[in-house]
Amino acid sequence: MAMDHRAITLQRMQVFCAVYEHGSFSAAARALSISQPTVSKHLRDLERALGLTLFILEHGRITPSTEAGWLYHQSKFLSEGVRELSKRIERFREGAERQLSVGCVGMLTRHHLPRAVADIMAQMPDLRLNLWVQTAVEQLAAIRAGQIDLGICVGMVDCADLHAVRIGQGQLVMMAPAEAPVASMRHVTPQDIIDHGVGIDVPYDRPLGKLFHTWLDGRAPSQTAGRIVAYSLQLMLPLAQQLRRSVVIDSFSASAVNAQDTRLIDLHPEVTFDVLAISARPLDQLGPARDLTLAMRRILADHGS
Repeated sequence: MAMDHRAITLQRMQVFCAVYEHGSFSAAARALSISQPTVSKHLRDLERALGLTLFILEHGRITPSTEAGWLYHQSKFLSEGVRELSKRIERFREGAERQLSVGCVGMLTRHHLPRAVADIMAQMPDLRLNLWVQTAVEQLAAIRAGQIDLGICVGMVDCADLHAVRIGQGQLVMMAPAEAPVASMRHVTPQDIIDHGVGIDVPYDRPLGKLFHTWLDGRAPSQTAGRIVAYSLQLMLPLAQQLRRSVVIDSFSASAVNAQDTRLIDLHPEVTFDVLAISARPLDQLGPARDLTLAMRRILADHGS
């Protein structure tokens, strides 16, 4: 006989776990605040659906079968998850539970995200806030897995299955040491970069790398000896400064540079990118995520983004 998957409900699994843990129908009924006949019916229906005997009645006591032991260890997390979900829902109903998990690209964590966090914590001092510095790829995977509520990404990202809202804009610039040939230029063109190269390259498969290499129109810039490809924006600035090399980087990271022997040069034509707030559900349904997004939008606007 084929197993009836529709009969395997969360409620029946919760009843089964309670009987297994408490060792009797009556104790399980008390723990779940339901009647003993209801417990018995749920178990009979579950055994019928599975085609298995889960408990053996001997001398007025029930003993779990071998199959019941296996099923309990496989499904225990369901019962625990339901209990935790019920507690969370109750706390939400009482207004006592506010939690937000956020991932953000590194370039916005120096000034923008901390200011937005300060704003939202002033509004909601009881908020439990979890923060991660993540790449766009990591954020999208975490959102789809339900691990974070909100992602703050930049550039070209594949998120057609999610909800994305533009909250600001940045641009790419070249940072070059004062002694570099391009340092005296008012702006640099794709041909300038093809001729002079970059000292530290950004991977073409990353959001900003896609923009940069699209701007170059598929042409490869000249490469200096000892080519370095930096897969982290946090590495690009200190590497460029330490090695006295040029690099194309985002305007947010570049704004943190105050060295007098370094030049920031615009690209021509300019290359802009959007700052996106991304979530699995529309932001207007997410409370604290919506408020943090609004704070980020205001702060980015104050910085001319």
